[in-house]
Amino acid sequence: MTGMFTDKVVLVTGGGQGMGKAAAQRFAEEGAKVAVVDINPEAAQSVVQWIAAKGGEAIAVRADISQEVDNHRMVAETVSRFGSLHAAFLNAAMLGGVLDFFETDAATFDRIVGVNLRGCFFGMQATARAMGPGGSVVVNASTAALSANQYNAVYTATKHGVLGLVKAAAEPFGARKLRINAICPGYIATPMNGIADSVEPMPADALPPTDFCGMGLPQHIAELAVFLCSSRAAFLTGAGYLADGGLMANIPSIRI
Repeated sequence: MTGMFTDKVVLVTGGGQGMGKAAAQRFAEEGAKVAVVDINPEAAQSVVQWIAAKGGEAIAVRADISQEVDNHRMVAETVSRFGSLHAAFLNAAMLGGVLDFFETDAATFDRIVGVNLRGCFFGMQATARAMGPGGSVVVNASTAALSANQYNAVYTATKHGVLGLVKAAAEPFGARKLRINAICPGYIATPMNGIADSVEPMPADALPPTDFCGMGLPQHIAELAVFLCSSRAAFLTGAGYLADGGLMANIPSIRI
């Protein structure tokens, strides 16, 4: 396990499944020591075991990212174990299913906002404060940050907010010589969309092309996260990168 993250430490939220799991695996394959953060400790530990079996180093951290204290704790545990933090992929999110606009209650609204927007904000703060110059944070947004998921207005609002946070944070991050970017995935084959995770990532150069407006693999997003966190993306900050297989180029509305 050597590559562009050798001797680097990376934290991944929502790392127990889906795009977070794929990213944690790929960061590890590139040599990173990985903190796999998830609200489900068993899922996080399973990814840690996979990394260890491949000769890498990782820890599982249980955290509810909607809580400010958990964001600080996940970073503190990472730094305590590995001594530093160089990059983070803030991937954890909550969809909440199909929500009728007029029937959505306050508890549902607060929970989705708490995970997707509040959690993103405090995750950005906590990870950036632990990084030195050259550090990078990537946030997972959605095509719903650029258009609307008409079946869930709250999710749409939070993902618009996530992209706004990334843009607003670029200058204060830059003052610390840090970078921050967002990824806006389209329809991805994840448990959130009812599709079970694959166990093994593919060799990066062997990823298959997808159909136009088709479904992407979690690793498609993981590869972009790895790139944006790396020094190869040193000139990129304050932007959202669409990764949707052409979906937004083809239709004005989306269903995620």
